[in-house]
Amino acid sequence: MSVQDPYATLGVARSASPDEIKSAYRKLARQYHPDVNPNNPEAEEKFKEISQAYAILGDPEKKARFDQFGSVEDTGFGGGQGDFFQGGGFGDLFEAFFGGQQAQPRARGGARDGDDLRAEAVIELVDVLEGKEVPVKFRKAARCETCSGSGTSDGSKPTTCSECQGRGSVTAVRQTMIGSIRTSTPCPKCRGEGITIENPCSTCRGEGVTPVQEELFVTIPPGIDGGQTLRVQGKGSDGIRGGSNGDLYVVVHVAEDKRFIREGRNLGTEVEITYAQAAIGDVIAVEGLTENLELNIEPGTQPGDTFRIKNQGLPRIGGGTRGDLFVEAKIVVPKKTSQAEANLLKEYSELRGEPVPQGPGKSANIFEKIFKRK
Repeated sequence: MSVQDPYATLGVARSASPDEIKSAYRKLARQYHPDVNPNNPEAEEKFKEISQAYAILGDPEKKARFDQFGSVEDTGFGGGQGDFFQGGGFGDLFEAFFGGQQAQPRARGGARDGDDLRAEAVIELVDVLEGKEVPVKFRKAARCETCSGSGTSDGSKPTTCSECQGRGSVTAVRQTMIGSIRTSTPCPKCRGEGITIENPCSTCRGEGVTPVQEELFVTIPPGIDGGQTLRVQGKGSDGIRGGSNGDLYVVVHVAEDKRFIREGRNLGTEVEITYAQAAIGDVIAVEGLTENLELNIEPGTQPGDTFRIKNQGLPRIGGGTRGDLFVEAKIVVPKKTSQAEANLLKEYSELRGEPVPQGPGKSANIFEKIFKRK
């Protein structure tokens, strides 16, 4: 597959700036990426075409050759997807999807930043009201105590890698129809660190870090929602030989509280009331998040009617004004009644001018009366 006009493929003018070209590529890459369009051959082909077009226009030298010769074939860049990745376009694809930059090579001298880590914390719904400090357990790579992070067994310093001369990468040259192309890859001998350790520490085996179990108290802010993530800077794995520590990301889970349904800052619950309370009205106590609350039942309340108690929900993230508590009325009908209660209900029906219930097993009389009328 070849791209006849990369400008048309990306939908940009020939006078487009590098930023405009990159922006157009990111937009199309998001739209046609195979992960976004599974089992869609047309989208996959379109993504390949977009990738090839950006492999040309995203590289100043390739773009200049295309502008000069007027076709992809003349430039020698009509190849497949492999040219795109070898040409460095993967970093831009990574940035298009994740909003960041491609991982950088390790620094010279073996310095390496520590890894970011993920942990989880569980709190109760009531803890969302004021926040809480909770212990979080996780495993991390900590600086080796035996060698103080140097990685050597005798306190000596690491030596410069003889393969890459301390650069951390090796360069290969390959010949193409347009000339020599140089590619750099991490040094296989020192794994990109630029140093070698002749006498590695027996504890960490030259890595400078060892796995440990860690416990850290993390402050959960008020108003947090389930699934939100907190970043604790510098509490991830330790950096190696002067590298920066990674960060710890704590995913917070809010345990289910069967008393309430949460909708953002608002809470919902239900309360059982009698038919008499619904008809006449009453003042009752309902269970709030931390204490019982007073609720006025209005006369004539219908099943499913909802009452609002202001400022008895949850705060915004970090604290502040609380949401509301919504209480749904659930009218309870007694499953059994005594004869005295039945008589009173019949009397009530007569007073209301409503049909007087006769109790179960009396429905046949209705049909008898209908047929007698005929």
